[in-house]
Parts: sequence; C-alpha cells; structure tokens
Amino acid sequence: MKTTWIKFDNSLYILLFFVIITGMFKEFTFIFLLVFFHELGHIIVGLLFNWKIIRITFYPYGGKTLFEHYENESINKEILVLLAGPLMQILTFLVLNHFFSYPYIRIYHLSILCFNLLPCLSLDGGRLLNLFLDKFFNYITSFYITFVVSIITTFLVILFCLFNYCNLNLFLISIFLVFKIIKSLEEVKFLYNKFLLERYLYDFKFKNRKVCKDIYKLSKNNLHYIKFQNERALLEDYFKYYKNN
Repeated sequence: MKTTWIKFDNSLYILLFFVIITGMFKEFTFIFLLVFFHELGHIIVGLLFNWKIIRITFYPYGGKTLFEHYENESINKEILVLLAGPLMQILTFLVLNHFFSYPYIRIYHLSILCFNLLPCLSLDGGRLLNLFLDKFFNYITSFYITFVVSIITTFLVILFCLFNYCNLNLFLISIFLVFKIIKSLEEVKFLYNKFLLERYLYDFKFKNRKVCKDIYKLSKNNLHYIKFQNERALLEDYFKYYKNN
C-alpha cells in the first residue's frame, strides 16, 4: 500500500478557490512559502534525530508534520524540533523581504508566526507549553493544564474577533482550532498507554529518579518508584492485567 507523506487539508482547497476568483496569487504564494519552510525547519531537525516522517499536512493557517518517535523522547530534543519551525520561517521571511518589497509579506509572516505560537494544542506554542510543563508535572497533569490553557486562549481569540470586528479568517480558524483541541482529549489515553508500553518494552536509562503514588502519575525523563516498588515490576503487572482481560 502506497504511503502518502504530503496531504492538503480540504479547507486549503477552499482557500485556493477564493484565491483563483480574487486573483491573489502573489499573496497565496508568499503565505505558502512561509508555511512550507516553517515545516521544513521541523523536518530537518527531526531527521537529524532519526525521527521518521509519517505525514505532512498543510492547512490555511499553517502546517503540521507528524513524526514517528518515542513518546518518551528527550524533552529537549522535542523542544529543538519545535523551535526549528519558527526559526526557519523567520529566515525565510528575511530572504523574501530582502528580494520583494511587498508590505503584506511582513503582515503574513507575523500573523502566521504569532498564531502558531499561541499556547494551544495542535499549535507549536501549545506543544512547547506542554513540554515545559512536563519538566515539572507528570504526563497526564501537564496535558490537562495545557488543555485548559488552550481552551481559554482560543475563546479569548474568538471574543477578540467578535468585539473588534477582526477578520473572518481568524474567527473561522479559531472555531476550527477549538474542535481540534477537544479532539485531543480522545487521544491522550492512547498516547499515555503508548508512553507506558515504551517504558515496559525498552530501557531508556533515565538518570533522574522520582517517587510517585501510582502508575498514572509517571512523568517524562524520570525513572519512577511507585509505593517503593520498582517501575519495571509495576509495568509488568499492568500489562499482564491487560493481556488477561
């Protein structure tokens, strides 16, 4: 079965339709270049860490590169991959701005960059917030804190659009983002089980040691002792239970 690495979201085709009927080809080209090189930044650093690309999806407001990597991956490595996108976009903007004197290039660049760095799940800013919280909280707690911050931030953007007569695109994208954030609730249980399974199957040689109350309080980059029981022994019991049931 052939694997499709690059995917264009249906909403992007709708935008392209409006581009065709309005003749805004230059604007669309610059937006796409900024988004493309933004994702290229993620891809380059991800490949340097030997992460496998599953899919690259382009949306009207940006892109998303999905990698196959350990859920127990180093927090610092994940942060570097995430930061590579905005940094590459800034370099792309500087090059475009040098050769083309269109004022809207700066506006598009800042709009994409600022929106993408909002602390919302599905955006780079939300993932960076989640990883920062992972340094202080367990996996589940850091996710739910990020989830609450994401919902509050998105609704503030929606209210800003409503009361300041902001552009319709930002309003619609924010509504779309709310659904993406809510959908992440369905994924967290699967991701946490993947997180546990990796720790059961592989020895990650974590240097830090931490004591926690139960198996649902595990955090990234730490080896745990749970009620004075070694993490490995508890994971064996956990997956033995799932196997038998």
